[in-house]
Amino acid sequence: RISLFWFGNIPQIILMDPELVKEVLSNKFGHFSKPPQPAQVKVLARGLANMEGEEWAVQRRRINPVFHLEKLK
Repeated sequence: RISLFWFGNIPQIILMDPELVKEVLSNKFGHFSKPPQPAQVKVLARGLANMEGEEWAVQRRRINPVFHLEKLK
């Protein structure tokens, strides 16, 4: 199921299908971006969740091997 609502002048989409969520989050075209954050958050929290674009892709490739099942055991 897909729901659309407006938060002020910004459209928000709610996805309930896990496969559709996975497809949207793995999309590399940039049609869906993260909501803007205050400057204080950008200064204090510099993790993968706050990165976007090429910087996010590079960091994600670096940490991806850490989460393989064989390494977690």
